[in-house]
Amino acid sequence: MKKKAIYIFLSLIILIFAGYTIFPHVVAKYYSAKTFKNLDLEVKNLSLGNNKFEYVEGQSGEPMVFVHGFQSTKSYWVPYFKKFHNKYKVIAMDLPGHGNSSRPQNQKYSLQALSASLESFIEEKKIDNFHLIGTSMGGGIATIYAHNNPDKVKSLILINPLGIDQEMKSDLQVLMEKGKNLLFPSNLEEFDEMAIFITGKPLALSAYFKKHALTQMVKNYFFFKKAFNEMITTSKTLDDILPKIKTKTLILIGKKDKVIHPSSYEYFIRLMPNAEAVRFKNGSHAFIGKSFNKAIVSIDEFLKET
Repeated sequence: MKKKAIYIFLSLIILIFAGYTIFPHVVAKYYSAKTFKNLDLEVKNLSLGNNKFEYVEGQSGEPMVFVHGFQSTKSYWVPYFKKFHNKYKVIAMDLPGHGNSSRPQNQKYSLQALSASLESFIEEKKIDNFHLIGTSMGGGIATIYAHNNPDKVKSLILINPLGIDQEMKSDLQVLMEKGKNLLFPSNLEEFDEMAIFITGKPLALSAYFKKHALTQMVKNYFFFKKAFNEMITTSKTLDDILPKIKTKTLILIGKKDKVIHPSSYEYFIRLMPNAEAVRFKNGSHAFIGKSFNKAIVSIDEFLKET
């Protein structure tokens, strides 16, 4: 097995659209509540042992479960909810340690452990025959879940998924090897650079909002740093399980991804027997603008075929 270089990117997975990282706390809380209400999504809580999960749930339709990435929340998926909430029963939780879900002391943060938490949540909710979509770290988590529960997942959608080691180094990895750590920005300049690495463009926000986002990241630094270190030392790569996943799968690839080298996604295509890929020439790690619109079309067509 190659070195686990790919896992060094876990803590960057998506801040854009995540409420607590973009708007000051009160505004974020109001905005999130209003957005979910407008989309007919109910905010709920579920307790399982030491874990308390906050999640949103739609009203009707085929279930569609969304899994966000590291340092993100269920709010990341809002642009996707807006496109699919009228067609599917949207369900998305904050993963353990993220958003408004709890941070129990015995929680582990490898891909496998977080997938087990997702499994417990889905089992308790009695969700069956559903579409499963995950991005980046969430894509790795969703992949493991699909492997362990082939009878439950109707289709699998992966957006720039995490989980495969590869020799090609991303721009982010090259910078980190030179001692420039963008995983945990300490000033606005590093925050802006991090945002460009994720979305391909600067965030169109005032310095005030950026300072708030940076403050929230610094506030959670020690927790996420600990979780990050645990991930890079305990997560297992997905090479062995991919050939065993027979679920019909769509993989969306941003060819300008600077967070994870796009070549790693090609391993998913190569190893999964029932996977198809759509590659976006100008797509970054998080799809925005034209890439996002194209991704929505691809997902919609894929789900109709399924």
